[in-house]
Amino acid sequence: MIKNVQEYYQCILDNLTGGLISVDLKGKVVYVNPMAGKILHMPAESCCHDKGYEQVFEGFPALKDVIKETIDTGKCVRRAEISIMHANTPLIIGYSTMLVKNPEGTELGVTVIFQDISFVAKK
Repeated sequence: MIKNVQEYYQCILDNLTGGLISVDLKGKVVYVNPMAGKILHMPAESCCHDKGYEQVFEGFPALKDVIKETIDTGKCVRRAEISIMHANTPLIIGYSTMLVKNPEGTELGVTVIFQDISFVAKK
């Protein structure tokens, strides 16, 4: 039996096989799951909460643009791709975006869900 539902939800997010980044409407990073840090080759401490996404993801301009556009327009994307660089190696990232809303429908922020599809894209 699950005793702590909040902890259970946190475990789901932490164990996703894809990256997940969530940012509030003011641009503050709310959550970065471990796989996002792994895909982006970012140490966990650089993915800290309470920093602006522009600072946290400054090395990934295409990812920053995706977050900015979603915050600015409220439009979500399904199955798009961006190219990012890591150590002079291009990575192809497949992503989707979504709005985070509370039960009353008030927008709270945006979330980007993504995977490194570089190997798949090269086939």
